[in-house]
Amino acid sequence: MFKRNQTRMMIVFSMALIFGICLVGNAFAADKPVVWRFQSVWPTSSAIHPILGEMCKRIQEQSKGALEIKLFGPGEIVATLEVFDAVSNGVIEIAASSGIYNASKVPEGLVEFGMPFGLENVEQHREFWDTYKGGEAFKIVQEAYRKRKIELLHINGGTSYGYMVSFPVNSLADFKGKKIRSFGFFGNVVQAMGGAPVSLPTEDQYMALQQGTVDGTIFPYLAMETMKFKEVTKHVVMPPILGCPTSDIYVSHKAWNQITPEVQKIVIENARWQNVAYLADEGVKEKEMLANPDKYGYTLHTLPEADVAQLKQIGQKIWDSSAKKSPGNAKVIELLRGFMAEKAAAK
Repeated sequence: MFKRNQTRMMIVFSMALIFGICLVGNAFAADKPVVWRFQSVWPTSSAIHPILGEMCKRIQEQSKGALEIKLFGPGEIVATLEVFDAVSNGVIEIAASSGIYNASKVPEGLVEFGMPFGLENVEQHREFWDTYKGGEAFKIVQEAYRKRKIELLHINGGTSYGYMVSFPVNSLADFKGKKIRSFGFFGNVVQAMGGAPVSLPTEDQYMALQQGTVDGTIFPYLAMETMKFKEVTKHVVMPPILGCPTSDIYVSHKAWNQITPEVQKIVIENARWQNVAYLADEGVKEKEMLANPDKYGYTLHTLPEADVAQLKQIGQKIWDSSAKKSPGNAKVIELLRGFMAEKAAAK
């Protein structure tokens, strides 16, 4: 009897040991995969959509199936302007959006998106948000999101934003009375130029341009190709208002706490990966497109220096007003001004 009990104890101990080794060996062990719904505000026709799909695939593979993410396009779960609240409330687990869409809930989203005539390119973007003074600006914005039960994973650098319009442009005077799709502070710029700002979701721009509901839009120049805007408008205006606007990826705290630290690390790494992958392709395409307007079927207009100086003065007023919207904004604007002053002094 003693030998029989001893044998049973050894079997139980061996099974427990094997089970423990399996758990230690697989940091992603779970009874069943966690499934997240991922809504993007960017149209399924845009260049970023397939890259976001690849990000989901990479996360599932690298987590060994512990996390499965299903990607949805604009409006497929909730309307674009409802995405932030849906993530905050845990209705949607993860989103690809932009700080400008979130600014009414998180004022810091405004400076996160970018200030007019601020960061000039993706290199400056990465330095400012990732490493300048220990990434202090990112930490300020991230903390603002956390107060809304959201984990901000990454601030993505984008291709430049400027005017694409249905009319030729020789000076700012040509914008007088024109209806321009705009949002956030862009509306203030349009008004200061004598135009009429019109609010439209991203996905409705093509139709609005086609039907003449608007005379132009402020959006990434690359949309002339990726979203076929060149079919409905033929004029691009330089310089860009934003040299490197941003988008973001964020997760509800409810969903974030569902996954292990190991899987969280995988999600963050791939949130960064998708931006590098996007810019490696789209950044090159933008430079090629802007350098060859005839080849791409549009006319490129460059504003006179006096008009550009006027726009920059308008921009600085927006910096000042943005800084007043929250203590976090004031701190990020202060950091941004210091950063840009250092860059100007280095030239």
